[in-house]
Amino acid sequence: MEDHQNSDSPYPVIGQLALRHGLVTQEAMDLAWKTCCKTGEPFTAFADYLLTNKLLSTLDMQRLMTAARVIEIREKEVKFGTIAVEKGYISIGLLKLALDEQKKEMIHNKRTKRLGEILVEAGMITTDQLKDVLKVQNSLKAADETNPAQTIVPSQEPPLPSKPPTNNQDLTTNISLDRGMNLTIGHQAFEAFISKTDQFDPTITPREIKEIVTQHQIVFGLISETEIDSFIKPKEHPPPPLRVARGIKPQPGTNAVVKYHFKTDRLEIGKIDQRGNIDFRQRGEIPRVAVDAILAEKTPVTQGVDGTNVFGEIIAVAPALDFKIKCGRGAKLSPDGLQVLARIDGEPKLSWDGTISVMDEFVTDRADYETGHIEYPGNIRVKGCIHNGFKVSGENIRAGEIDGGIIHADGDLCVANGITHAVIYSMGAVSAKFIQKSTILCLGDIHTDKEIVESTVETSGACVIKQGTIIASNITAKLGLYSRNVGTERSKPSLLKVGEDIFVLKRIAKLKEEMAWIRQTLAETGEKKSELELKFNESQERCSKLAHMEEASMRAQKETILGIASLNQAGDQGERQRMETQLQILKEKGAKIQESLDQSLDDVEKRAGGIEELSTSIVKQEQRLHDLIQEQENIQKWSRKTPGTPRMDVSQTLMAGTRVMGCHSEITIEKTRQRVTIREVMSATSDKGENPSRWVMEIIPG
Repeated sequence: MEDHQNSDSPYPVIGQLALRHGLVTQEAMDLAWKTCCKTGEPFTAFADYLLTNKLLSTLDMQRLMTAARVIEIREKEVKFGTIAVEKGYISIGLLKLALDEQKKEMIHNKRTKRLGEILVEAGMITTDQLKDVLKVQNSLKAADETNPAQTIVPSQEPPLPSKPPTNNQDLTTNISLDRGMNLTIGHQAFEAFISKTDQFDPTITPREIKEIVTQHQIVFGLISETEIDSFIKPKEHPPPPLRVARGIKPQPGTNAVVKYHFKTDRLEIGKIDQRGNIDFRQRGEIPRVAVDAILAEKTPVTQGVDGTNVFGEIIAVAPALDFKIKCGRGAKLSPDGLQVLARIDGEPKLSWDGTISVMDEFVTDRADYETGHIEYPGNIRVKGCIHNGFKVSGENIRAGEIDGGIIHADGDLCVANGITHAVIYSMGAVSAKFIQKSTILCLGDIHTDKEIVESTVETSGACVIKQGTIIASNITAKLGLYSRNVGTERSKPSLLKVGEDIFVLKRIAKLKEEMAWIRQTLAETGEKKSELELKFNESQERCSKLAHMEEASMRAQKETILGIASLNQAGDQGERQRMETQLQILKEKGAKIQESLDQSLDDVEKRAGGIEELSTSIVKQEQRLHDLIQEQENIQKWSRKTPGTPRMDVSQTLMAGTRVMGCHSEITIEKTRQRVTIREVMSATSDKGENPSRWVMEIIPG
């Protein structure tokens, strides 16, 4: 067992904890450690000593072991974070946030989530960076390790035989049996072997061997007595071990998978030329499909088969994961539900929530007072201008120009001329000849031919102005910034951030906010449904009672009518008048019962309709919540696969005063420079006291 020691204490962690909680006296602890510290395995001997001498109970030891394990995990996680900071993958602030998140996970969910897992899920580090840190951590552990990991509680089982069975099984348990035999149980108890010792009793019978084996709860897959007999009287010496029982190993299933027959990633960067430069506009042709074209095919799930070990215990397999293919506008499922087909001609699309659609196109000359706002669940092409104050929402949007418009594109936005005084949100790429006094938030790249002036830009892609100038703007670009010029002699300095993914962070925050709202709405809707179901049940009970009352009333009226008829024949006028009065009273009561019953039936019908509406609403809300969760997972997955590029290339002039920020450091340009690349790198000569993150913005002449 590994037990890390505090540098200020001579005792192992379990000893320190025992002292802290007053379970052991200082004198007893000194004697215990003095006795065990010079043994070959001091930590195991120390734990054995505490148990053997009854200084600690088994329960207390288990509690101390758990606490020591938590401390050990925490130390490893802090060491993991320290390595990640030293390598520049995260900042100290991000490390503290991740450790706080880990602590909350432990408190609320009663489980320890690995720090690396938290960082990867949050998109703070990539999978490759995680592997790199773990590699360094493991190498440091191997260098410091002096004691192999062992079980703390002393084993009462005999040692393994000197000649274990000559097979490829991972044998884990060895038990001495009566009559000179050993029982060896294989890995996960799917096989059990018996072998002879020097004290083997040759007079033993196959039935007796079976009885001895079953006394150790081995009951499944036992071999026949004939096979056991050949073990007692072997033809070869020494006889090989006999597999006396064999279980059935579980057969895992396979998850459902889907294969897409169109290009699903419209955010990938463009082609790379022979010089290594990226053409950010060269993304290939826009895919088009015809009616009934196959868009995607699903391989169905196959469930696994549970196994059984030699103890007769069922070894369950995890259920294989299945999913429903989601079809959106312009797409349809095949009759067997395994293919998605195009319902119309158009452009295929895979949404972030996993919905497959085919986009047709709405075309208009302009967006102004004549057209009003334009909202279309497909592609939109505005031949002319989107004017000030008018909103255009759709998938991929193309326009001649934008002058003060408000744009929401679930795909790309392509503007033939310029964008001025606009507010744009795009889940794809944005391109235009120029951008002036606008706010643009997008997931993909931003490409302009001429300039970006007095604008705010946040993109998870690259920002490219290769033939133009950035003037007095705030730009954040995860995949770097590429411009011909930055600033002019008369303009205010620009603030440029590279390598940081502000767009995704805000998008995830927005998704979480909407998910929280939906969960709250679901809870409230569920309460309303429960209340309505209670009232519905009360109305049904009332209807039942009223129906019985109505039936009794009708029966009483019928009997009274028959009585009146019989009196007419007898000629008793006084009795006849009394019964007619009673009949009138019964009819009036019956009418009131009927009126109440009708009202109750109306209540039942209305409440049944209300329950159905709430149930429909719950289903829609749950589906929306599922879609948001899927979108969040897919965006985070994409973000992790696309690490940031803290780099800025200026092919001509970079004006003094420009402020350039990376993920961990920043620089303000003191003098105007020509043809430079600025990138964030780890400094080889940093002062660990003043700059523990060791990152600097490096200026490289072109």
